[in-house]
Amino acid sequence: MAVLVLLVLCASDCASTPDKVNVLFEVGGTKAHDAVKLPEMLERVLEDTGRFAITISQDRDLFKRESISKFDVVMLYTTRVELNPEQEKGLIEFVDGGGGLVSIHSSTSMDMKSDAFWKLLGGRFLKHGAGRFKVKITGKSHPIVQGMTDFEVTDETYRHTFCPGSKLITLMRRESDSEPVTWVQYYGKGRVFDTALGHDNRTWSNPNFQQLITRALDWAAGKLNP
Repeated sequence: MAVLVLLVLCASDCASTPDKVNVLFEVGGTKAHDAVKLPEMLERVLEDTGRFAITISQDRDLFKRESISKFDVVMLYTTRVELNPEQEKGLIEFVDGGGGLVSIHSSTSMDMKSDAFWKLLGGRFLKHGAGRFKVKITGKSHPIVQGMTDFEVTDETYRHTFCPGSKLITLMRRESDSEPVTWVQYYGKGRVFDTALGHDNRTWSNPNFQQLITRALDWAAGKLNP
């Protein structure tokens, strides 16, 4: 798969979009998920709001300190991607220092050998089935899901191993087994969001999912409180 280059060109270290949330959207890994069409579809939805500038990339070296500092939020849609020590250190320090992280679906299978990354995300991919299920809004007071109602999706039924050192706030659960499917946590000065939803177009085209990711980016960037 060809390397995706910057789809939003940021002049002078992204200084041309100071009024927007600058998002590094890292994609790729194995071919289990469509890391081209789905991110491009979401990019259009987000940029149509006028609040986000999206950079889609497969270059994990952008996690290094000198590059990642240009962004407000890192968003992940990756599958079985491993980071080298410098890349992992840059991403973790970015969030710890006040940056935002939004993780979608299979990104909990990223850097699975690293306990530091596990603690950052809060959950590590364990296994999945698939089917249609109801998503219950459980963290109704949180601004990301405030006012949202329960909805149904056809998706993979992810299960995770949760890191004992993480302090997760669960926002959504699968009705059938009460498994958390969306959570947040504060990490140092930064904010982390993860959703297990997002296998294919049936979820990515769902207005509830699009609203969820839009609000997650706002929250991760500190635009929503708490």
